[in-house]
Amino acid sequence: MARTNYDPLDRDPIFDGTLDPDIDDDAEARPAVRPRPAPTLNRDGLACLCAAAIRFEAARRGLSQMQIAAEVGLSRAAVSDRFRGRTAWTLDQVGVIAQLFGCDPAVLVNEPRKPVRDVTGNYW
Repeated sequence: MARTNYDPLDRDPIFDGTLDPDIDDDAEARPAVRPRPAPTLNRDGLACLCAAAIRFEAARRGLSQMQIAAEVGLSRAAVSDRFRGRTAWTLDQVGVIAQLFGCDPAVLVNEPRKPVRDVTGNYW
C-alpha cells in the first residue's frame, strides 16, 4: 500500500500524490515472514514457553501490555521484556496473570497439546 507524504504538524496538508520512499510499502523490499514454530520445553526452556503462553492468552482475551502491567505491578516496558522472553516471569507474576485470565497457572507453564485429528478429519 503506497502512502503519500504527510506532515502531522501541517495544519493544511496537501496530498500531492508523490510517494514517500521511506514509508512506501513495497512488497519486493520486504522479507518474507516465516512463521516460527511454537516453543517447546526441551528446545526453548520454560521461560520462553511461559512467555509465549501469556502472549497468546493476552491476545486471545484482547488484553494490552499496559493492562497486564497495571495488574501485575510492573511497567509496560518490563511486561514487554517478559513478552519477548528477555526476562522471565516470576511464579507470583504467573499466578496473578492466571487469575487475571481466569485460568489455572498450569495452562501458562505447560506445552500446549497438539491437536489430534479423528477419522472424519475433525480436530479435537
